[in-house]
Amino acid sequence: MTLSARYFPLTLLLLAIWSCGAIDGGSRGTGITATVQGAVQSMQGVSGQDSSVEGIRVSIQGHQAKSVTNSSGLFQVQGQFSGHLTVLFRRKSDGLRASLPVYLPSAGSLTLNGVSIDGTSGAVTYDSANVDFLGVITGVDCTGQTLTMLSARRPAGNMDYYIVDLSNSSITNSQGNPVACSALENGQTAHVQGSVEENNSFGNATIVVE
Repeated sequence: MTLSARYFPLTLLLLAIWSCGAIDGGSRGTGITATVQGAVQSMQGVSGQDSSVEGIRVSIQGHQAKSVTNSSGLFQVQGQFSGHLTVLFRRKSDGLRASLPVYLPSAGSLTLNGVSIDGTSGAVTYDSANVDFLGVITGVDCTGQTLTMLSARRPAGNMDYYIVDLSNSSITNSQGNPVACSALENGQTAHVQGSVEENNSFGNATIVVE
């Protein structure tokens, strides 16, 4: 399956959420804004019975930005957050309390595909996750097939590093021409779209060097 086939149709996602008024705070102002979005696909109720995916408040621990899932389980949280984060899923009607750790580049977006919540244990799983961010190359390891990057748009003092797996990724320039690993240099800016691996590295990526 191609990378584009795994991505949510983000335009439809945003339209669906906006139509239901689910976005609440975090996107105003001139600060650096990141996005966590996706869809709750299944919800095992606190009582052990299946329950609705609608009306779940999704937020980032320690931040005010939040969203509420619509009837299709869609959500989008925007705010000034990055790095190691905890996504919280809460609902007063059935006492739902669940959480999911994530790792998100500053000013990037994270899409969680096929989210499943177990209200009894508080566990959250997902089918796959995709990341989209603009980064600055800080380390090139062509033998080990990895890139080390910082977010290109980050607050002062933010030194959260991200690893991109080159073994299953493609590298091109802005004209679409292939770029060899040996041609990459520290300080170059690159747009990365890829999948999140179990170790929080990014793989199966499309990397466009600017």
